[in-house]
Amino acid sequence: MLSAFWNSPVQAQEPTGEASKELLDFPILFAARHNYQSTHIYDTFYHWRQDRRWRPIKNPGTSGIYILENPSDPPEKHRIRPVIDPTTTPTLGDGNYSDPELSYDAKTILFTYKGSPNGNTVIYKINVDGTGLTQLTDLDEHGNPYKGNYSGHHDLAPAWLPDGRIVFTSTRYSGLVPCFNTGVTILHVMNADGSDIHAISVNGETEFDPTVLPDGRILFCRWEYVDKNALVIQSLWSVYPDGAEETAYFANNLAYPNAILQARPVPGEETLVVGALTRHQPFPRGSIAMIDISKGIQNSASGKNDIKSIFNFEHPEDPTCDLGQSCDPWALNKNVVMYSGQMDNPTNGGNFNSILLIDRSGKRVEVCSLPDIDIHNPTPLVPRPVPPVLPDKTDRSQTTGSFFVTDVYEGLKGVERGSVKWLRVVEETSRVSASPGPTYWNQRFSTSAALAWTPKIYHGIVPVCEDGSVSFTAPSGRAIYFQLLDQDYRLVRSMRTFIQAAPGTARSCTGCHEYGPPTGRPGPMKMAAKRPPLEPQDESWGSGYMDYPSMVQPIFDRKCVRCHGGDEGIAAGLDLSGSPTQLFSISYENLVSRREKLYHVDLISAICCANPTSYWSTKIFDPYTHGSGAAPLAEKVLNDPTHKDLLTKEEKELLFTWIDTNGLYFGTWHYTQSGPFLVGWQETVDRIREVMQNSNCADCHADSNGNIARFEDDW
Repeated sequence: MLSAFWNSPVQAQEPTGEASKELLDFPILFAARHNYQSTHIYDTFYHWRQDRRWRPIKNPGTSGIYILENPSDPPEKHRIRPVIDPTTTPTLGDGNYSDPELSYDAKTILFTYKGSPNGNTVIYKINVDGTGLTQLTDLDEHGNPYKGNYSGHHDLAPAWLPDGRIVFTSTRYSGLVPCFNTGVTILHVMNADGSDIHAISVNGETEFDPTVLPDGRILFCRWEYVDKNALVIQSLWSVYPDGAEETAYFANNLAYPNAILQARPVPGEETLVVGALTRHQPFPRGSIAMIDISKGIQNSASGKNDIKSIFNFEHPEDPTCDLGQSCDPWALNKNVVMYSGQMDNPTNGGNFNSILLIDRSGKRVEVCSLPDIDIHNPTPLVPRPVPPVLPDKTDRSQTTGSFFVTDVYEGLKGVERGSVKWLRVVEETSRVSASPGPTYWNQRFSTSAALAWTPKIYHGIVPVCEDGSVSFTAPSGRAIYFQLLDQDYRLVRSMRTFIQAAPGTARSCTGCHEYGPPTGRPGPMKMAAKRPPLEPQDESWGSGYMDYPSMVQPIFDRKCVRCHGGDEGIAAGLDLSGSPTQLFSISYENLVSRREKLYHVDLISAICCANPTSYWSTKIFDPYTHGSGAAPLAEKVLNDPTHKDLLTKEEKELLFTWIDTNGLYFGTWHYTQSGPFLVGWQETVDRIREVMQNSNCADCHADSNGNIARFEDDW
């Protein structure tokens, strides 16, 4: 039945909408393995199965790749054939066999294998009959040093491309997660024989589970946090196999579900995908849901973030529920999904995962289970249509790409035409440096007070034409985003996600921000289209990194500290002196203080990205609602009679640019050998706190219990 549905969905009889083993008139490919016991969904592959004393088990059990020949029969009659496991010839021996992915003709299987707790994860292929075992990747030959926790390099989640090549994720470039200390996997592509391995994405955070859509694009889950909360944005994106045209697919501004993993297209449905809604921690398991992106395509900017697009099979009353033990879904049709899950206690777990079916009524049927081991990745062993091969538009010998924006005012609610003068190109950097030590504000490197998570590089600005069009070049191989500036170089709006300039390509977009169709009508050729793309030029202060201690603090020292922290006192209660605090400096901590609400950074109107602010920081902000365009500090130095002539034009624009980093402190991952943490800080604080407590300071400076619980720089 499924093969007929794949190949002739319009003419085939509509499959039943009820979960039933009678649907399963085909063999099922699956992996049997013990689960990695991870701390986050992005570091599972590091964590070998543990025993009750939390020590690695040398032999993880009878893991392997298998085929259930007769799934519709009763369990006692099941015939399960090993494709490869420790007992077969050929074999890789004991280890963890994972990620089986069937070729379009149903003849060849890709899979991953990890042979020891501290070893690498490598991609292999094998024929369905168990012959032709071939190793495709060899991480022992790749020499990028890894400086994070745990060990090994890992090639994961392979999927066949329509032209016979393979897309997969890998840690081989040795990036490290900014908020933790484990490796980052990003999209790579290789030939069918394992040659010509190259990255097609540029993320500083992890990417998951690539698959191919019916139109030939790659669908994958992307974790990112460009001036957003670090926990909750693991959303769906699409990209061409050459790395061009990456586009938000669904949920890039939804706090819940935290993540949409293992997403796949639904057979015969152009706008439906099925996936596992999961939390950020600890395991890549949750609840099974189907997403109809057509409900967002024709709508406004909120369309691709509309929870009405989600149908949760396990929690229909709560579409975004991301709790549970379910994973690895494969839709048989729009009404029935096969997946890995638990019949008993499916939310809290405690059992081994089996192959299950579920329908839209919530009815579940167990297909197959194994004693003492989990079943993952159930896949119908039938041919399926090959999507079209998309042409490669890139030129990997080039170092730049170009962009053309038809009208930056498209989507800029309330912004007067002619007021946007510049577009700024900003890069989010990736971390490869070892962690300096303690973790504060959910960061391995305390780059900011839970505001900007990574150092940024400023590549320059380009003028916006009077009609709102702009065309420019940008360096390839970088995670970049754009900011719109007014005549005073204050922020109108910031992109708060990233794309790349695929080498040698030209990309166009409608405006800010392109979720729905453009509202403009065909008209004269845009002004920016009449000239070649412009190379970004330096701002008045220059370009490159932005570092608060060495670039912003000197402005305050020269122009401000005399009144704000110097011999003449602390005017307006604002100390702008640069003396160090435990993590940063007095002036910085005063400027980024949340004086009334956690999510609102008063003086610089930054977006607080601390963990409790997920709903706030993930939303789409209107123009002039954050950054220098809204910051009281920027307004003060620009228009206040007392202050407007104190700073030079260059100093003002540098200060505005720093504000628009979203409160970055350090401009590099390599600020000191051991981090910014002052030696003996806590001991000194405890002594001072005792003196203050005894001096009745607690009468004014204390918590509700009368204790000086926090030591701030205003002492």
